[in-house]
Amino acid sequence: TLLNRAGQGAQASALAKQLTAPATNRLDALRIIRDYVVQNIRLAGPDFAGLPLKYLSAADTTLSDGYGHLADRAILLHAMLTAAGFHPEFVLASGLPPIAKLRHFTDDFPLPQEFTYPLVRVEVDGQAYYLNDTDQYARLGTTAHANRLGLTLADRDLMEIKPAENCGEKSETDYTVTLTNDGQARIGITHRYFGSAYNARKQYFAELPPEERQRYYQQLVSSVAQGARPDGHLVTKFDEYPGIEHFAVTVDHYAVVDGRYFYFDLPFKASLFPAGSDTRTLPLFISENSRNQVRAEINLPPEFSRVIIRPDDKKLRAAGAGTAKVVARETDGKFHLTEDLAITPAIISPEEYPELQKLESNLREKSGQVLLLEKN
Repeated sequence: TLLNRAGQGAQASALAKQLTAPATNRLDALRIIRDYVVQNIRLAGPDFAGLPLKYLSAADTTLSDGYGHLADRAILLHAMLTAAGFHPEFVLASGLPPIAKLRHFTDDFPLPQEFTYPLVRVEVDGQAYYLNDTDQYARLGTTAHANRLGLTLADRDLMEIKPAENCGEKSETDYTVTLTNDGQARIGITHRYFGSAYNARKQYFAELPPEERQRYYQQLVSSVAQGARPDGHLVTKFDEYPGIEHFAVTVDHYAVVDGRYFYFDLPFKASLFPAGSDTRTLPLFISENSRNQVRAEINLPPEFSRVIIRPDDKKLRAAGAGTAKVVARETDGKFHLTEDLAITPAIISPEEYPELQKLESNLREKSGQVLLLEKN
């Protein structure tokens, strides 16, 4: 039925050829069609799976009406992409992660109520791109259904929806801390956003009024430490990928200077699994897939460069659901710390649950969050 409606799109085909005529490459043509449909076809109406299939609209009907539900918009995308020389296919996406137990169950019992989000898949130079769940702010290759189970309608095969290279769910944060002998600190913070986080932040900053931007900056500054003062302006760059957000603050008395000793907490705390109950009687479902990398370069104060207590190197793993790697090293007058945290979807049995608690407790040890220095 979807293919039938996509074939009723003479006007949509003509428009697609007109829109993509100035495109410099195939990805540019793909972006032009995506942006046009997103900006000109308003989402309206019920979930398409709740209606008889005969009510699916033809591509030209959706184009002339200027609105439709998700399946109507997918049909229009399919018609326009076909006219532009692509070979699109329909995929029904779900919110289910590709956990082995869930996948095996879905193979036996198809769960039709789960696969109700219509996507359009296109391959360009061997790389798959998914449309219909992102907007004009999104980077091509990202998808809101990354690492979820999908169903290809042509052959009804179960598959994992994967984002394009470097478009997965990931974040990177760099801290540059410069300390003085009296305990003052200048802290520079740079966030890099990938995947759906990039899409959301790009839209947020594109639509943010100047007065709201200033308020947002004030909240960022105060979140670092009480008494923090902005040092420079908030810098945001989302015309490139990954998106970048950078700012710096100055904090008086950030460290405690006590005779021969100088100690302070790191400006961040590693965490994979927030505190939960001590025990469980039912399995824990972890549905998200994410990766968070944090790097810190700490310029030690000139008179206190002997490191007495610092975070140790660690490699932690818990029940196939999370991994943490901590690497610390010292160079001339500097301390470097890198934390790489990853969460993988999993179903954790009550017997495996203590592993998660142990990993979290290990990450949050006080010795892993503080530096104690001694006077030279």
